[in-house]
Amino acid sequence: MSIMPIVSIEFEYRHKTYFALVRIKGKQFEEYHVTIMNGPLEQRLYGNHIFIEEGGAIVSDPVPDKETGQLRLSVGRGIAKHFNKDCCPKENVI
Repeated sequence: MSIMPIVSIEFEYRHKTYFALVRIKGKQFEEYHVTIMNGPLEQRLYGNHIFIEEGGAIVSDPVPDKETGQLRLSVGRGIAKHFNKDCCPKENVI
């Protein structure tokens, strides 16, 4: 059993900076499992906390509606910034 790397990232959400821990799982592609270090935001992200890397970009799909979607996009941008990758929902990739 190998140890999965865990990194701390920061992200902006509603003009504030928050922190999250990201567990990286390498399978056929990279998976990023996020735990936000803020109870209410962690609850809001529940069920939408896994991001994948595809084609060198962090994919934020699926993006839920309203506040949860905005939070997921913000976290995705934070992951992308930390790892110096692009970030976008799949449907917007040309």
